[in-house]
Amino acid sequence: MDGIRCDIAGNLYVTRYGKGTIAKLSPQGELLLEISLKGKKPSNIAFGGKDGRTAFVTLQDRAYLETFRVEKPGRSLKQ
Repeated sequence: MDGIRCDIAGNLYVTRYGKGTIAKLSPQGELLLEISLKGKKPSNIAFGGKDGRTAFVTLQDRAYLETFRVEKPGRSLKQ
């Protein structure tokens, strides 16, 4: 596991380097969802876009950003 970000509900989004997925974990640690990526080496994740519901993931092995939409916005440092 590498990059980690939290949404406003307290769920963690964790990059799984080598597996090529993002694990969404509840505040209690339960695996809620696993999102498959095109690359196998995601190194970081951030939330952005106008509504904060777009996840941006850096992929080390493919040298680009992959994006996907999430249910709840990411938690901002300003909140």
